[in-house]
Amino acid sequence: MKNILLLILVLQSLICCVPKKEFYNIECISIENEGYVKLKMGNYVKPTEFNIESTCKDAIKAVLYSGYSSTNCQTQKPILKESYDIENFKKIESNFFSANGKWKTFVRNSLDSNNIKTDNTDNKEFVIMVNKDQLRKYLEEQKIIKSLNTGF
Repeated sequence: MKNILLLILVLQSLICCVPKKEFYNIECISIENEGYVKLKMGNYVKPTEFNIESTCKDAIKAVLYSGYSSTNCQTQKPILKESYDIENFKKIESNFFSANGKWKTFVRNSLDSNNIKTDNTDNKEFVIMVNKDQLRKYLEEQKIIKSLNTGF
């Protein structure tokens, strides 16, 4: 019994010390024409802080850093796969995601009621379209990542 209590205390202390992460749900709805991917984003941890602008940024971050998967889209790897690429992007990230940053050119969304799902618990979901092809092209032009055809 003492061992179990000790284990629980250790686990709680470890959880308290873990760095804060973004918690949002991402589901790929479809891969669209012209390089767009349609993503459904939801935040169930902090729904009151979940607005369309932060959702668009989170969608881009998912495309850049984590990738996504679903039965509709299979597994899509992140654009920034190598630690070198991530380090390069970190150098421009604050400007990229600033109020007048370049990030806005790579997303489309709909602010109509069809795009926002709210229920009594204030859970929200947004449908965001990220132009993955143009985002990749931009990162190649900025020398953040190497071109897909490098070495051929």
